[in-house]
Amino acid sequence: MKGPVFVPSAFRHGYAEEDFYALLAGRYLKVRSQRGLDDIYELLGRSAAGDYLHVVYRTLPHGALRVFHMSRMTPRQQRRFQRFWR
Repeated sequence: MKGPVFVPSAFRHGYAEEDFYALLAGRYLKVRSQRGLDDIYELLGRSAAGDYLHVVYRTLPHGALRVFHMSRMTPRQQRRFQRFWR
């Protein structure tokens, strides 16, 4: 599998590639898209700075990931993440 591809919209909220890798290195929750879209997943975890981070990505046919959204979790997402890791 190839590494992730980050599109410009992924950095719109001030997060960087390092935050994505920090999320993967720690505890995270992976869920299918809340909007029911095929091949799109959401990750809930912590950024490099400890922020609660929400990442949305699409799986590509050749196995890579296209990360197109990284932002701070909403309060509802944060509660879901915290309940999962209790």
